[in-house]
Amino acid sequence: MKISRDRKARWLIPLLLFIGIIVDAALPAIFPGAFIGSSQIIISHLTLFYIVTFSFYLRDTHILFYAFIFGLVYESYIGTVLGVYATIYLLIAYFVIKIKKYFPKKAFVNFMLFVVAVSLVDFFVYVFYFELGFTNVYLTTFLVNRLGPTLIFNVVLAFLLYLPTKQILSWLGFDEYIIF
Repeated sequence: MKISRDRKARWLIPLLLFIGIIVDAALPAIFPGAFIGSSQIIISHLTLFYIVTFSFYLRDTHILFYAFIFGLVYESYIGTVLGVYATIYLLIAYFVIKIKKYFPKKAFVNFMLFVVAVSLVDFFVYVFYFELGFTNVYLTTFLVNRLGPTLIFNVVLAFLLYLPTKQILSWLGFDEYIIF
């Protein structure tokens, strides 16, 4: 019995996003401290990587729903204020869906969209927490101690995930879109 592409995507997308949330929580804790400074923080964005990737490659309109729901789950598991990541993930997925028609379906473009998404998510979360008074860190300190290490970490993570993601998209039937 052959399973359709839509059926594969319906269970695979939530599964990968759920695994992404678990890995996002565990990865920074097991990351060796020798690679970062004592005041630096890294935030894994594996969930965001898959939201951006699925928004970019798939025609599934359910990705907006998944982005919002898994943003809420991510926030309840990792964050402090419920709804911030859900809203930002939804907006990022919507943004990627709206602009993907202007770009070729290449891994490099997906990678650049992911870097922009990580920057936007971390910056918006910083501004939100700063305005509410949850943090009193200045912007330059945020850029050096959190955004810089987070971007470097997630760039490496995205590079390492290229082949597995290519295989997943190929299994879903999107071979022609992932080649450089």
